[in-house]
Amino acid sequence: MLRARDIGIRSVRIGCDRVFVDSVDRYLAAWARKLRLRGVAVQRLIARRLAAGMTAVDVGANVGWHTLALARRVGASGRVVALEPDARAFELLGRAVWRWPHIEARQLAAADYSGWATLYLAPLDQGDHRIVPDGEERRRATVRAVSLDDALADLPRVDFVKISAGGAEVMVLRGLRRTLARQPEIGVLCAVSPALLERAGTGAEALFTPLREARLEPHRVRSDGSVEPITASMAWSFARARGSVPIYFQADQTGAGAR
Repeated sequence: MLRARDIGIRSVRIGCDRVFVDSVDRYLAAWARKLRLRGVAVQRLIARRLAAGMTAVDVGANVGWHTLALARRVGASGRVVALEPDARAFELLGRAVWRWPHIEARQLAAADYSGWATLYLAPLDQGDHRIVPDGEERRRATVRAVSLDDALADLPRVDFVKISAGGAEVMVLRGLRRTLARQPEIGVLCAVSPALLERAGTGAEALFTPLREARLEPHRVRSDGSVEPITASMAWSFARARGSVPIYFQADQTGAGAR
């Protein structure tokens, strides 16, 4: 089986932040972000939605692509909890965030239970590790899993959650229900990948139900980081046409709701 080529640990400065990478695919991903070819809309959304003193959660933090942006926005009076299950990515994440005392990095996979999980390791794309099988032959690692309700139970407030879980987003949201219920003003930025979700045995209804129960409505993220309300069916079609897109969920601002 082909595996990602190890190039040694290298640092790449992206704007004001520095991330660490160790393979060709991660190095190319870092440069794509440095050249503003990837992740720009999400970074701008973070800049618009977060403020000093807030608490943010980064599920699927990888090497810290968005963790550092979250930390800059919430400031020293805020808090960022970053979850990353893969041992190598977690080591690189630690190198990026160790100077930030208000970032708490945890080597955990978010799920709908707390215990142990199998992490299926991607052979080439180190950002594509998953806790749901997809039929491909992959190396495996056993990792700790936790429901976000358990992981965040001691936090008095949670303002923002970013979820990128390689097809396990439904599991993550099912494990977030209590938190969503007690935080009505929360914003959830969720990667929506119909093919991955369907391969994991879930789909649109399973994804949108926990969010709808919490009265959080889907919004398309524009290139400038602003959002516009769309229906759930529009969000799903939008994601299917593009393979994967970030959809932002927040409390309905009009009182009418989108379905």
